[in-house]
Amino acid sequence: MTSLSTMIDVKTEVSVCRACGHVQSPDLPDVQAFYDHDYRISLQSDDHDQLYAMEDDGPVFRTSHQAQLLMEMDVPEGAKLLDFGAAKAVTTRCFFEARPDVQPHVFDVSEDYRRHWDEWIERDAQATYALPDHWAGRFDLITSHFVLEHVADPVLVLKSMKNCLAPDGQLFFTVPDPVGNSGDLLVVDHLNHFVPSSLQHAVQAAGLSIVSSRSNLFQGAHVVIAQHSAEADVDPVQDQTEKVLTLLDEWRYMLDNLRVVLASPDTKISKIAIYGAGFYGALFSPLAEDRTVCFLDRNPHLLGSSMNGKPVLVPEACPDVDVVVAALNPARARDILPKNAKWLPKDAQVIYPEASKK
Repeated sequence: MTSLSTMIDVKTEVSVCRACGHVQSPDLPDVQAFYDHDYRISLQSDDHDQLYAMEDDGPVFRTSHQAQLLMEMDVPEGAKLLDFGAAKAVTTRCFFEARPDVQPHVFDVSEDYRRHWDEWIERDAQATYALPDHWAGRFDLITSHFVLEHVADPVLVLKSMKNCLAPDGQLFFTVPDPVGNSGDLLVVDHLNHFVPSSLQHAVQAAGLSIVSSRSNLFQGAHVVIAQHSAEADVDPVQDQTEKVLTLLDEWRYMLDNLRVVLASPDTKISKIAIYGAGFYGALFSPLAEDRTVCFLDRNPHLLGSSMNGKPVLVPEACPDVDVVVAALNPARARDILPKNAKWLPKDAQVIYPEASKK
């Protein structure tokens, strides 16, 4: 299963390094072609975005949260900014609207996003496939939002970003946290799954120093700031190798258990709603076979669409079903979807991805 909730014909394999704790999956068969032509992130519509959280005053989207993190940084007046692996560059655009003094530049390994860039970025501030030589040492701030997990050689990519940093420039990047959101371990196009020790190892191998590394600023992600050399302000690094191995064992149990509960011919379950039309929904729905009647999601950009041929509905429109499957991060599923949610159909059972039989 890919991060775009699509299936590709390769095995899901995960290896754990007992030296630095890094977690790695095999390269895709043609990784360059995948990101050039197939990885069309948020291109379903011009305003498509991923839901980050539901607050009392409405949804918070991932790009707006990322822009807010940038707003909290000390970015100098008139800074030259490079969005590395920009996709539609929505985060940078949000930041630019609040800070019109910055000079935005964008880079990606695909031409698919040119139309979005051309709306507000000059062509000489755009690059695809290769970084221009004259961008060396140019940028006061380089951002890279959820990119390094996708690349075959993260140290090489970090070195290329370092080459573009001004002497006092800052590199700001985010990567998934496979401990905080263990489903990341199953994302086949996430070739790298970083833990704090392997993050530190990769950044140092690229010739940079971590200034700050936090896992509490973005749910299920590490937020890292690095420079050429600086005093570090990082949490103590703990060995998480055994934790990752435990999570992998838990996933084996969870998937096997869901398969038994949802697909057993002896079950009385005939109609199932999947709560979550993202990665977890795509991962869990095949286990329900043809019993799935709909997906439920609060992301307004998904409502009215379909997934696996089934409609995506707001939870309050859930039809009468026997079961609602919480297709969510197992660590947060019960908080996001409590068993007493008011919209749940009468007598509907909520099934959570459980890590054990307790």
